[in-house]
Amino acid sequence: TGGKGIRVLSDATTATLSVDDSGKIIVVPDLTATCTIDLPAEEVNLVYEFIYGGAAADAQNFVVDSESDTNYFVGGVTHFDTDAGSGGDEVVPVYSDGNSNSKLTVVTPDAGTRILMVCDGVKWYVTGVVVSSTVPTFADQ
Repeated sequence: TGGKGIRVLSDATTATLSVDDSGKIIVVPDLTATCTIDLPAEEVNLVYEFIYGGAAADAQNFVVDSESDTNYFVGGVTHFDTDAGSGGDEVVPVYSDGNSNSKLTVVTPDAGTRILMVCDGVKWYVTGVVVSSTVPTFADQ
């Protein structure tokens, strides 16, 4: 399914990925409002890689949504804290609950943010790095 290449998302509040986008790098631009990115219906071997492509730290968030707590995320991302030295954790893993979290919110991404999601037909496996001053979050619908 899909093919290599890229898809640059538009600066919009929603984006919907298709099976044809599988295998592509999904570039999230500098946004003017939070964008929710809907994944397609689950199929074996779907692969999406998201990168932040703005020219500076974004003031907005993006949310990747499987649209059902039945099709939840397994795994997590590593958060690299850009306001280092402020007393908080500098590098921490952030995990989904592994049983119902179907939304990942990437808060104010910065350069180096890269997230990979692969589907086994039911669940989405997640790994990657979020560079931001704010910790990303996993949540239910």
